[in-house]
Amino acid sequence: MARWLVILAGGRGERFWPLSRVMHPKQFLTLVGEKSMLEATRERVGALIDDKHTFVVTGVDYVEKVSAALPHVPREQILGEPEGRNTAPSIAWAARIIAERDPEAVLLVLPSDHAIQRTQRFLVLAERALTLAKEHGGFYTFGIVPTHPETGYGYIERDGQAFGDAEVLTVRRFVEKPPLDVAEKMVASGHFFWNSGMFAFRVTELLEAVREFLPTLHDGIESLAQDPQLVDEIFPALPSISIDHGVMEKAHQVYVLPADIGWDDVGTFASLARLLPRDKEGNAARGPAIFVESRNVTAISDGPAVSFIGVEDLYVVATPDAVLILSPDRSQDVRKVVQALKDGGEHEHLL
Repeated sequence: MARWLVILAGGRGERFWPLSRVMHPKQFLTLVGEKSMLEATRERVGALIDDKHTFVVTGVDYVEKVSAALPHVPREQILGEPEGRNTAPSIAWAARIIAERDPEAVLLVLPSDHAIQRTQRFLVLAERALTLAKEHGGFYTFGIVPTHPETGYGYIERDGQAFGDAEVLTVRRFVEKPPLDVAEKMVASGHFFWNSGMFAFRVTELLEAVREFLPTLHDGIESLAQDPQLVDEIFPALPSISIDHGVMEKAHQVYVLPADIGWDDVGTFASLARLLPRDKEGNAARGPAIFVESRNVTAISDGPAVSFIGVEDLYVVATPDAVLILSPDRSQDVRKVVQALKDGGEHEHLL
């Protein structure tokens, strides 16, 4: 029984425009540290799982970029989706191939665009989850200890201890992104975690759960396994559903490991701003920036020097061909700019 890693790297990263573009989305950007988000994800668990036991599921347009970023991952283990169908099809596709090679495999599934500051703590938890999956079966997720009532994340409600271990808890239920008043009550209760979207389980159990709860997906993946050359026909017809909704919310034996690991999904400029060091006036910069009598400004530049005089509470993102000026509380709305560019036919600023 070997450990296998499945990295999900198919996102478009539209909320990170203008840094993220159609042909160079967020997972390939160096937003935190010195490596791209994708490279950091692979490197983070290198002590547990090697490149030969790694699969990456990405968009067909990004296969070569993934291969260049992760040259030691076998090229045939980089799967290119002709169309995004959410996480359940992505994971099931990789799992089906892995099951043929290693029917007793245990899988660690990680998104490619998360930041984790406490890497060693995460390694301990990942090791524990993989070991528990091997020894006991079941589905394991990593619950992030919440720091505030976030409305952009899903939540996991804990129940009692599992296996007599205070660091492994049974899951009572999953809660999709709640309104603020509900999030405040959940965080105050101490019984909820943020859903990190990271999982561990046996490959056979995952495929059996797909067969039970998502029979159409199961049939489609089986057809794909029999006829891989028909991926352009089969994959777009698969149901579009997340692994959370499709499997984790319905499965038996679901467990959560509390994870105080300095985690952020880096989904918006607001989340990136939280990770940048700040000066005494609360200003943060990645790239050349000058602050004069300004407070709580975040400047991100991929080229031009950006300067600020007498302003506060502002995000500015600059690239050689585009500038985004953003109120900190509107990070989720960057997609509206992307849509406006599409509607206006200004595709040169999207590529």
